[in-house]
Amino acid sequence: LAVNDLDEVAPSITSGATASAIDEDSGADQIIYTATADDSADISGGVSFSLAQGSDAALSINADTGAVTLSTDPDNETQAAYGFTVIATDAAGNASEGQAVTLAVNDLDEVAPSITSGATATAIDENSGAGQVIYTATADDSADISGGVSFSLATGSDAALSIDAD
Repeated sequence: LAVNDLDEVAPSITSGATASAIDEDSGADQIIYTATADDSADISGGVSFSLAQGSDAALSINADTGAVTLSTDPDNETQAAYGFTVIATDAAGNASEGQAVTLAVNDLDEVAPSITSGATATAIDENSGAGQVIYTATADDSADISGGVSFSLATGSDAALSIDAD
């Protein structure tokens, strides 16, 4: 009597629980994660991948390669993270436990500062000397994350003027 070896052991997900963070505004239809699985505990006809119910609707997975794609352009202010669960199923229909995965979206400084100082410098007397401060520019950059602001004079400004960038 021969006993047939059946595939009765589910594959296990070997890829991690965290996808590498991506920058906001980095574009739609990018691969953000690649699922991998091990089905060597039993005979195998290969594995296919799927996303479990409850995974973010903006995500899809290639059943053959495990590549997870984000269909929208990520925007931290709209959605700072995406969550999904990957399942590997072998050819015999044995499904792995779900691997929950989180993808963080990096917040970038995408809003320009606004000048808050006035449009007119205080008048100075003629022949009052060179090298004097005639105007102090100020700006507000609180609309987004900020690493600080620097100042410059626009092209076409009077050549006799200079500005301290800080």
